[in-house]
Amino acid sequence: MEIRKIEPRDFAEIANLENLNWTLNATPHLMNSSAESIMQKILKGTTYLLAVENDEILGFLDYGPRHASEFGQHVLTFGLVTVEKYRSHGVGTALIHALFSEARAENALKITMNVLSSNPTAIQLYEHLGFVQEAALHKEFLINGAYVDDLIYAYYL
Repeated sequence: MEIRKIEPRDFAEIANLENLNWTLNATPHLMNSSAESIMQKILKGTTYLLAVENDEILGFLDYGPRHASEFGQHVLTFGLVTVEKYRSHGVGTALIHALFSEARAENALKITMNVLSSNPTAIQLYEHLGFVQEAALHKEFLINGAYVDDLIYAYYL
């Protein structure tokens, strides 16, 4: 498996993977990604790392500054997608380790992310990699008739 940065030829496939994998189980937002929206995110400062094997995208991680303020530029945030058939094969772990390297090279001090309490597989992965829960916003979302907590996790570099 190779970890590499996104290329223009990947935009449409990444948009499709976002639409397929960012479900209400993983995010409180309905996705409508397109190649153009991926390009716009990149132009606004989002970086994409892709896990690829034999020209097939196994998963990706997008990251950027958590805050628009110049005083919070040392904090990054990210989103992670692993293609369903490659889950539990180390793809997410490899992408997060690549993020740690990129973040250190960018002089970041902290990486944070929000994860829904309805996503225990993601929570288990983040905790296994050393993320700690810093906050819980209880009953933050009402998804499919059930209240879901928004958990904020952090990793200190």
